[in-house]
Amino acid sequence: MKSKLNKKIGITGSSGLIGRSLKDALEKNGFNVITLNRAFTINDISECDVIVNLAGANISGRWTKNYKKEIFSSRIETTKKLTDYIAKQIENNKSDGINKEFQLINASATGIYLSDTDRIHTESNNEYGNDFLAEVCKAWEQAATQISSVAKVAILRFGVVITPAGGALPKMVMPAKFGLKLILGSGNQKISWISLEDLLRGIIFIIENREEGIFNFTAPGSLTYRAVTDIISHRYRCFLKIRVPDSILKLLIGEGSKVLTSGNITYPERLIQSGFSFNKPLFDI
Repeated sequence: MKSKLNKKIGITGSSGLIGRSLKDALEKNGFNVITLNRAFTINDISECDVIVNLAGANISGRWTKNYKKEIFSSRIETTKKLTDYIAKQIENNKSDGINKEFQLINASATGIYLSDTDRIHTESNNEYGNDFLAEVCKAWEQAATQISSVAKVAILRFGVVITPAGGALPKMVMPAKFGLKLILGSGNQKISWISLEDLLRGIIFIIENREEGIFNFTAPGSLTYRAVTDIISHRYRCFLKIRVPDSILKLLIGEGSKVLTSGNITYPERLIQSGFSFNKPLFDI
């Protein structure tokens, strides 16, 4: 096995919060990182031992017909191009007598699972949803696993990534800074989440242990949206509670409101069974 200093890790989607943070974490851990932009070539792929595919348009906001196409194509088309190049490079290596084992680590999301149920979803569960996000995740994972016969492929189903540096948490906290406890929808929707720190540690764990297959990247305990707002409002001593009904959210941002008003419970069974331990298993801000 190559040492960390010799192992080259390619990252797509490196301009996003997770991508930037992962690049820094990998370099701090002694890996050589190559950033792959949308115009990456097969020559770029040939340089890599591992590729972490994080490319994808943000799912927050209003989903117009055109933006839904962007959400889909930015994930699936990029992944198909990536796996096509990896397969070609593996074939080229064989022709040259080179036995190099690629590892593809592909992002997905817990949105693939059936939502608004008390069922606890582990990686062995195939009770998937049939809404837009679930269909995107299914196609995304299928595009990645088409090379599983010639390369190690790990699918990481991310929950909501929690960090003060960006993403969902600052948006949740903002009303509380003005004394407002803001509850979106019923408040009973489930949130499967993971700290950015544990997400980065988990990806490095997958790389170092050459893991493959499906992994739920969530903390062991899901919460309801109401429970999250309780924690935030206690921290900021909120004095006024406001609930925004599903109907208002749908009026404001359309179908995209589903990201805020529905959710599921997932459990990181395979990560834990593989020996990974969470530094932040409990939600905190």
